[in-house]
Amino acid sequence: MSSYRASGYWYDKGTSVPGAVDLLNLMRRFREAERKMRAQTRNSMGMNETDMSALRFLLAEHRKGVIPRQRDFAEELGISHASISVLIDRLCRDGYAERIVHPSDRRSVGIIPTQYSDTEVRGTLHEMHERMMDAVNMLSERERIAAAKFLEAMIRSVEIADRPTEPPAPKGTQSSGLAEGAIPSIQPDNA
Repeated sequence: MSSYRASGYWYDKGTSVPGAVDLLNLMRRFREAERKMRAQTRNSMGMNETDMSALRFLLAEHRKGVIPRQRDFAEELGISHASISVLIDRLCRDGYAERIVHPSDRRSVGIIPTQYSDTEVRGTLHEMHERMMDAVNMLSERERIAAAKFLEAMIRSVEIADRPTEPPAPKGTQSSGLAEGAIPSIQPDNA
C-alpha cells in the first residue's frame, strides 16, 4: 500500500508507485504549505500580501538590473496608480525601498531596494531556500527532467484554465441549434 494514500478531491486506488491522484494531492499539500509560509513571512516582516508581492517584484527587477517605475508596479500587481503610490510610500517609510531619479529619464522616478530589504528577505527565507535546494539536489538528472516535465504540464493546465472564455449568451437570445460545447462543421462555399 502506498504512503501517498489518496484523499480529498480526487480518488484512486493506492499503489506502491504514486499515481496521478497522489501527485495532485501532494501538489495541493505543497501549495498549502507554501501559502502558510508566505503568510508567516509577511507577518514576521509586518507586511500585507500586496506589499510582499511588490517587494518580490522589486528585488527580481533589481537582480535583472532593471529600475522599475511606479507604473511598472501598477502593471505587475494589477492595481491603480494611486494605490501604488501609497504602497511605495509604505515600502520607503519601512526601509525596504527608496525613490531615485530614474537614470534613463531624469523626469521620472525609479524605485530601488535598500540593503535592508535584501538583508531582511534573505535572512527570513535563507533556511527555507537551502532546504528547497537540498530537496532538488537529491534528485537524479532523470528525476529532475521528469519533475520539470510534470511541473511545466501543470503550469500549462492552469494557464489554459485561466484564459478568458466568452460569456454565455443572455437568456432569450437566439440559439445556434448546436448542443453546448459542440463544434460546428465548416462547409465549403460550393457545397
